[in-house]
Amino acid sequence: MARSPAALALFALALLAGCSGSDRPAPGDSEPAPPTKPHRIGAVARPPSPDSPGEALAWRMLRWRDEHGRIAPDALPQALRVREQIAAADDGGVAPTAWVERGPSNISGRTRSLIIDPRDPNHLIAGSVGGGMWRSTDRAATWEPVDDWQPRLPIGCLTRDPSDPDVIWCGTGEGYFNSDALRGDGIYRSVDNGQTFAKLTATDGWSYVNRIAVSATDPLLVLAARDSGLFRTTDGGQSWTQVWSGETAFQVLFDPNVPTRAIASGRAGGAHSVLRSTDSGATWQPAQTGLVNVSGFNSRIELAAARSSGGWFYANCGANNGEIWRSTDGGATWSLRTGNYGNGAGWYYNTIWVAPTDANLVVFGSYYIYRSTNGGSSYTRISEGYIDTIQPHVDEHVLVEDPQWDGSTNRTLYVTTDGGVYRTSDVTTASRVGNSNWARLDNQYRTTQFYGAAGHGPTGVLIGGTQDNGTIRVSTLFGTTGNLTFGGDGGFCAIDWQDPRYTYGEYVRLQLHRSTNGGSSASYIYSGIADAGSSANFIAPFILDPNDPRRLLAGGRRLWRTNNARAATVSWQAIKPDVGSNISAIAVAPGQPDVVWVGHNDGRVYRSANATAASPTWVPVDDNGAADPLPDRYVARVVADHRDPNAAWVALGGFSPDNVWYTNDAGATFAVRAGSGLQRLPPAPVNGLCQHPTAGDVLYAGTEVGVFASEDGGATWSTNNLGPNNCSIDEVVFMNQSETLLAATHGRGLFTAAIVLPGVADLGPGCSGSTGSAPALALASPAEVGGTLYLSVTDLVPGQPAWFLLGFSGTVWNGTALPYDLGALGAPGCALRSSADLTFQALVAGDGRSGLLQPIPGDPALAGGHLFLQVLGGDPAANPRGVIVSNGLDVRVGR
Repeated sequence: MARSPAALALFALALLAGCSGSDRPAPGDSEPAPPTKPHRIGAVARPPSPDSPGEALAWRMLRWRDEHGRIAPDALPQALRVREQIAAADDGGVAPTAWVERGPSNISGRTRSLIIDPRDPNHLIAGSVGGGMWRSTDRAATWEPVDDWQPRLPIGCLTRDPSDPDVIWCGTGEGYFNSDALRGDGIYRSVDNGQTFAKLTATDGWSYVNRIAVSATDPLLVLAARDSGLFRTTDGGQSWTQVWSGETAFQVLFDPNVPTRAIASGRAGGAHSVLRSTDSGATWQPAQTGLVNVSGFNSRIELAAARSSGGWFYANCGANNGEIWRSTDGGATWSLRTGNYGNGAGWYYNTIWVAPTDANLVVFGSYYIYRSTNGGSSYTRISEGYIDTIQPHVDEHVLVEDPQWDGSTNRTLYVTTDGGVYRTSDVTTASRVGNSNWARLDNQYRTTQFYGAAGHGPTGVLIGGTQDNGTIRVSTLFGTTGNLTFGGDGGFCAIDWQDPRYTYGEYVRLQLHRSTNGGSSASYIYSGIADAGSSANFIAPFILDPNDPRRLLAGGRRLWRTNNARAATVSWQAIKPDVGSNISAIAVAPGQPDVVWVGHNDGRVYRSANATAASPTWVPVDDNGAADPLPDRYVARVVADHRDPNAAWVALGGFSPDNVWYTNDAGATFAVRAGSGLQRLPPAPVNGLCQHPTAGDVLYAGTEVGVFASEDGGATWSTNNLGPNNCSIDEVVFMNQSETLLAATHGRGLFTAAIVLPGVADLGPGCSGSTGSAPALALASPAEVGGTLYLSVTDLVPGQPAWFLLGFSGTVWNGTALPYDLGALGAPGCALRSSADLTFQALVAGDGRSGLLQPIPGDPALAGGHLFLQVLGGDPAANPRGVIVSNGLDVRVGR
């Protein structure tokens, strides 16, 4: 039978009267207080093309360059090293238990490599260019990441040792000049069939490894095609020699019939050529005729060997809108088989494959996939895919046959694309009509590359803009499946917090679109924005005014505004003139719609104090003058401080230090807010930055090397190696009307973390006793999941016992309201303010202090829960009952 509050209070008082103390020391005697530490977090309208890789190049590189236009060769490895030092020094502000993968689990990202175990066709390893290696053990029915914390996630190529399938070589980085190509960190090698990988230290600083070839007769002899040419090792990768120099080498392979012969493709002097070696790659010569010195950036050459016919090779060259060539003499001379087949961007998407059993069965891919049964003389298009379709996604990169291919009972072929992995069960009958013989293989292959995202807390809806996979909606209340809101490339996104039926996104260069049905579909609303489609960044900024969701601001060469974003016809007005550089960032001060900040590609920053006027006035905070405070780097984000309209943070691009700055005087002065020592941001672009909606000093930064957190406005920063993953973060933002952080990664999809900050509130005063003061109860350090509840109390009577009451309510206890007056029990003026669900006895030290250390379980479900606390202390001279009580505390458990 449950006891009443009065009975339990009497019971506690009786215990106090009869107890003789505790062995637990009071804080300050022999048990020091633990140090404080930071909190922890845890129907489609088709645009003209679903990708524009060439047009995006300058934009991405602009974000990486410093104010001198440079990207140091070792910039990324250096940033990663700094990150590792920071992570090792502090477990940081991002709790691993907080992160939740949000997918999409059905729309995958760009994949340039795929290998299949020759002993087990169910075992596949795919290499995502932004999301690392993924393994399937059920023939691609499902996937799981191999290692989210490999030092660098962009996978450029995978190769198995032909003499030992347990040995796998992995080249990182994507050296094909596309704008969102992510830099790698050399070559990794596995000797256990891909379970673990080790870095080859001799490849430190290798940013882009495009292809690796291992000799079939000597496993220590390996060739690598990378950004500066061809390299060769004869000792299994311990040392390397450059054997051909050029702007880049795209491919290299050994002749399967002549082990000492190898061919490669590369670009030097602005021209593309096939290269040949007859001494196992030690020396190289260009082809004699045909594919030599082919001009044009688009003329990248991909190669494939006809294994059933010695000396036969095929080439897919991007020149002249796509050409297929063949050599029958080991690559010395080449003849054109067909041309102008439709390869629009051969420098970016380009692949070719020859059947192992039939030298005339050739499949090649570019934007679509084609099949030839007569050695390339004629061809048939066999795919008609787009985004989120059964047919293969456009932009093909690699073709790989099933290891049990025999040309009769098994004619299975895999293809990797900008939308993941696909398969045909019979490539000889695969067709662009319907879904003939095609299958999507992206279940749980969560490798989508996002540029931006937004979320609505009450509905759990996420909207994200992606590379080549459009604008995608994910409803977290119903899982991780995404639906296509709008096609093409996506970018920035926004959701109307008052009416979430209205969501916003963009196609490239500020071609804004709007959904009026919560993201099921969308249509263009950029008519009237003269900059759209031409005079804007590839991924151009736009935002909803946080004070009025009917107002959109969008940046091209000029700043554009609409005050009727929900109207059937949206009207636009230019409110800031062209200053010679595209707008890259926009921010509106919460509570002050007239205060707007604008950043530019070249580092300039402007502020208006009357931005809602018909013709606002713009003050140059930084116009790149000699005395201006900020480095002249790409302005990635401006965050208006919600506590002060004169205050803002500015986040910059560039692999450089000091990429976050702060002003509290409307831009008159700025101070660096990137930390120092082992509590700093690494020298890497800060792509995204956001402020906690209620805790103004709490910031989160999305960088090229992960997520970082600060709880002091940027004075110090921390991170860890436990979440969400080692991936480029393009956006961090809080979901509307929530404390949930949304991270958009460029290769591992979307993640959310419920940010539950620890806190404490007073429940009311205590009562004084013989000391003349009421006991003062305080929380000595934040209460966090997996941490320690550390309480201290002063102004108790030395030598007397104390009881710490820990409860789960501050308003009711066993049906009786709190606070409960203890006057009737002989303690007038005293009140019980916390339920006494747990009690802990302690001894009061000679200075009148006592304390409690109590572990908090590591269960994530405890985050956001409340504990109610109070202390009863013995004081025989205070009242007839001989007790006094402290103030009560309401403690919020954070993470």
